[in-house]
Amino acid sequence: MVAIGVLGSNLYIDAISPYYHLFPEISFINYTYDSPWEINHLIDQAGKEVDFLLFSGAIAYYFGQKKINENQLMATYVPFNEFVVSLSLFSIYFHEKIPLEKISIDLPKQEFLENVLKEIHITDPTLFVKDYPWVYHVEEEKAGFDITQFVHFHADLYKEKKTQFALTSIHAVYEELQKLSIPSIYMVQPKQSLKEGLERAVTLTRLKKTKDSQIAVISIKIANYPIQQEEQVFRLQILQHLNQMARQLNARVSLDQHQPFTIYTNRGSMEVALKEQNLQKILELEGKINSPLQIGIGYGYTMNEAENHATEALYFTEKQATEKTTIFILDEDKKLIGPLFENEKQYVLKNENQHIQSLADQLKMTAKNLIRFFDFVRLHQFRSFSAQELADYLTVSRRSAERLIKRFLEKELLTITGEEQPYDQGRPRALYNISEKLKKYFS
Repeated sequence: MVAIGVLGSNLYIDAISPYYHLFPEISFINYTYDSPWEINHLIDQAGKEVDFLLFSGAIAYYFGQKKINENQLMATYVPFNEFVVSLSLFSIYFHEKIPLEKISIDLPKQEFLENVLKEIHITDPTLFVKDYPWVYHVEEEKAGFDITQFVHFHADLYKEKKTQFALTSIHAVYEELQKLSIPSIYMVQPKQSLKEGLERAVTLTRLKKTKDSQIAVISIKIANYPIQQEEQVFRLQILQHLNQMARQLNARVSLDQHQPFTIYTNRGSMEVALKEQNLQKILELEGKINSPLQIGIGYGYTMNEAENHATEALYFTEKQATEKTTIFILDEDKKLIGPLFENEKQYVLKNENQHIQSLADQLKMTAKNLIRFFDFVRLHQFRSFSAQELADYLTVSRRSAERLIKRFLEKELLTITGEEQPYDQGRPRALYNISEKLKKYFS
């Protein structure tokens, strides 16, 4: 059964758990905390037990980012919005009869409150508001978060008789205000928001399961492949090592191919291997066979798509230094990741928009083939190339590649930058590169 972890305060868990029954196919596991910035051990625990993690709010999600990434967890949080603010203010006004100017408020962004007031045409109110908008910038270095500042904010205003009531968006602050006997409530949690939070987590978990079932193809090329008379013994040795690795990946090694060798598995098994660093064991193969390897891993919803992506990822490894093993991954969205276990980066090779479609129409080719050409230019690191290199990448004849190049030349999208002399006695071959006119499509 699919498991989703729900991480929040006791108040939040009590509010959301009555709706778990709406998703009978999901097992929900609760992880409760007293303070949202002391949750690292809970995330570590969840990483071993659940497929997805739902946070109660942006604060816990913000402080949990490092551990989320370490555990390679998919996660989201129940969003804060204007509906929460308006319901909370209405509740105070209806039950306590306290005017807005006598309420102290803390919330993620003051903009939420301003939007509510603007909608009901309340202008220039005297408000006591403290916000923490940095919580939405998860990519930034984590700042300290002292709840005592928020407790003092509400308490000082109340003691000075500037306010009569406190509205807080932080569970820990609410609990402290209650201890101080300061009239207060925690922001009202709309049932619809709680249900939508669960539904979003379930939808993203199902999407993750779909991705886990994708086909994964590993294409492996040996740099120092032996000459023909020694090839058979070497191939048997390689297959033995690859079969040992395949057992860890729940995978199958193709016996139909020589160089490059191919392993078939699924994305879920691959990502578990990456998470547990089992795939690093393939680096040990370099020492056993005394040769670096180029490894391309491709994900796809079909066998053909995964094989093509593995081939493209392998092509990129060959453009790197060949004195050591290099591994790249190309996923179903044409996102290239690598080199693995080094200074890993991500490149988006997919570029679908109206400008690309328009250019494809001008060149009388499909957008898919145009994007493949763009992939080639990027993978070739924008260096000059020959028709044969383009043909090798597109797996077409050189004549077909020359016809394609001619279309680009006619539209002044390529320029001739020089020529190369082949090793035989043939004619020199032209070298091409993209023109300034085409460069704008890569920005």
